Amino acid sequence: LEMVQKGLAEYLETKRVAFSRFYFLSNDELLEILSQSKDPLAVQPHLKKCFENIHKLTFQPDLEMTAMISGEGETVPFTRGLRPNGGVEMWMSNVLDEMKRT
Repeated sequence: LEMVQKGLAEYLETKRVAFSRFYFLSNDELLEILSQSKDPLAVQPHLKKCFENIHKLTFQPDLEMTAMISGEGETVPFTRGLRPNGGVEMWMSNVLDEMKRT
């Protein structure tokens, strides 16, 4: 059991190194995101812990991300649509880059 826990901790650390804002999440929260990585909408409840004042993202029916919505309801459109391709840490890094760009 100890070896499994150590392996899991190492795996989560690699994800946190890849996307440093994952350090704001508990192990359970990060596991929930990673276990549902095929469903980008599953990340929505955790966005406010990863990004300051981003309450949710606007997803189109084809899952293209087109805007971010603040806790106050303000919508800020992205300069370009983003696709949740690759690992969750990769496309969340793209969200971070787009957030800085807008």
